[in-house]
Amino acid sequence: MAQEAPQEVKKEGEKNLETLEQSLRKKEQELLQKEAELKKMEVELMPLKEEIDTRMSELNELQNSLTAYSKSLAEREKIMQDAKIAHLVKLYASMEAKKAADILDRLQIDTVVRILGNMKGKEAGGILAMMPPDKGAVISEKLSESEK
Repeated sequence: MAQEAPQEVKKEGEKNLETLEQSLRKKEQELLQKEAELKKMEVELMPLKEEIDTRMSELNELQNSLTAYSKSLAEREKIMQDAKIAHLVKLYASMEAKKAADILDRLQIDTVVRILGNMKGKEAGGILAMMPPDKGAVISEKLSESEK
């Protein structure tokens, strides 16, 4: 009886090893199947990734193009604004100082500053002298800031 017990333990151990081995084989098969599925998915996804990369590249090019166009429009607008101001400078410079001052007194300070800032000193000074002192002071202050 003492000899039967070790053989039973041995058989039990072999049985456990067989069960463990079967379980490992099953897991290995599952892992191989999963790996095959992942490789298949990777192959299927590759064209999509390439298409996404292509579209991202196109979007980046479009964004660069739009940025350049936006800068171009901003430059054109500045040129147009400068031309308008140049026209107004000529217009107000050709007027009598008092009449020019009366009209400029009704405009926004920033506009007046741009106009007077582009005039010759003597013309701007004559117009500024004809403006109300408080507004003339504000405009002079702004003119000095724009020169910095």
